[in-house]
Amino acid sequence: MMKLWSALGAPGRLQFGLAMGLAAVAAIAGVVLMGLSGWFLVAGALAGVAGAGHSFNHLFPSAGVRGAAFTRVLGRYGEQLTGHDAILSLSARLRPRVFEAGARSRRGLSPMASADLTALVDDMDAAEGAFLKVVLPGIGVISGFVVALGLALASDVVLFVLAVLAAALAAGALPFLAVQAAQRRAAVLSIQADVARGDVARLIENATELDVYGALRRYAGEAEATLAHWQKESEALERPFRGLSAILSAVGVGMGVLALWRAAVTQGDLPLAAGAALALMAAFEAASAMLKVMEAAPKTKAASDRLADRLEGGAAAWDAAPETAQAIDSVFPLEVRGLTVSAAPGAPQTPVVSFRIEAGSVTQLTGASGVGKSTLAEALMRLHPVAPDMLSYGGVDACNVRIASVLERISMSPQMPAFLPGTVAEQLRLAKPEASEAEMRAALEAALAEEFVFARAEGLESLIGEGGAGFSGGELRRLGLARALLADPDLLILDEPFAGLDKALADRLAARLSDWLAGGQRAILILQHKADGRGWPQKTAFSVVL
Repeated sequence: MMKLWSALGAPGRLQFGLAMGLAAVAAIAGVVLMGLSGWFLVAGALAGVAGAGHSFNHLFPSAGVRGAAFTRVLGRYGEQLTGHDAILSLSARLRPRVFEAGARSRRGLSPMASADLTALVDDMDAAEGAFLKVVLPGIGVISGFVVALGLALASDVVLFVLAVLAAALAAGALPFLAVQAAQRRAAVLSIQADVARGDVARLIENATELDVYGALRRYAGEAEATLAHWQKESEALERPFRGLSAILSAVGVGMGVLALWRAAVTQGDLPLAAGAALALMAAFEAASAMLKVMEAAPKTKAASDRLADRLEGGAAAWDAAPETAQAIDSVFPLEVRGLTVSAAPGAPQTPVVSFRIEAGSVTQLTGASGVGKSTLAEALMRLHPVAPDMLSYGGVDACNVRIASVLERISMSPQMPAFLPGTVAEQLRLAKPEASEAEMRAALEAALAEEFVFARAEGLESLIGEGGAGFSGGELRRLGLARALLADPDLLILDEPFAGLDKALADRLAARLSDWLAGGQRAILILQHKADGRGWPQKTAFSVVL
């Protein structure tokens, strides 16, 4: 966890330190409470038996018991409060950084697979919970043992030595061996969990199709059986720790009995021995609860290390090094020379194409579905690695240009744009955070979206729900186009911009885009299955057929 925390710049340092201190205080207060209570009860009883009960000063030990109890409560409360505050600080830094690193390193515009996303979220949950579930309990157990062993030493040296040996064996060696054995089995279970997670994710994604073909029940049954088997194996993994927990509790009771027996046979200080007995019992009982922590520690460490590796490798492997990258003032002329790319390692290559895009031009890239039009467009945005001399911007080879420099000058309006829940204005400002209302209105007008947006009483404050709820598919496409236009790119890439539009509406949209094109040093690249006469007049566009 320290590796990940350091990689994030040590967020919440003060809160983490305070939480650890309070965890130690709470644990020490708990053991002191038990030890002082034991001493007080036995000392008071002995004073009463000796007829000195009237002279026994019960005020100070009574106040000590109450003070220890109060300190423990405050320590626990403060530990939880500052600990959760520290975790929130960590989470606020971790989650954006992880997703940013993932976005920088991923190829293309395809979203992360649901199974991969679930695994990533599980890692973040485990890493964030490590502090509360592993670090703080560990500090508490160690602090409690230090106090308990100190009382044992004050009571009897032999008791102290035996207590140290018992702690090393029962609370150290045996749990360590159990964790080592569990780790090997946990690695296998982790693989099984990844497989099960992927199966369930695919089942959810394809539930409608499977239901249509009558196969949903069968696949759901198989997924349920897989998950049930994984759950059974996970429970079996925990059984040895339950047994060790019982052993530790029994050892604590045994050490308590031993403390009293040693005081009796050596004529030692019986009240002090009673205090040491209860303190040792409390320390071993806390250690028995710590076994669950020891089981979780390897998982949280592995999760934290994976996240730290993600942060370290955040940049795309094919991005130009900052110290050697060349600056560009414009992407024009954008030259494609024998370009072919793949959507992913091992995926089929796209057809070889060559063309040139100048400012003021319209280029149509046509081809059947699945031939690789979107992949080629993403390559023009530097979202896929390309070989040297296949692509250049203003005479500068793409391999020498930073991805961020290209993305500042090229935007894409996909056929199915993604939206976060929020207002129309918030979604548009994702492209240009400082955009004014006038600029947003102009972008909406260019995309033929102003009519349905301002027909609503809320206008720019109209809400877009989860998955685009509240707007039709065609309206969402035009909102996506408006967002791309608002970025004011050099090159605007349109994926099937006229799909689902009648010829009159498609011609109106083409006219608006022509006006936008004439407003500066700009160009348009249109991706479509075929030229069907709608939208851009064929005679004004250069066509590339895949």
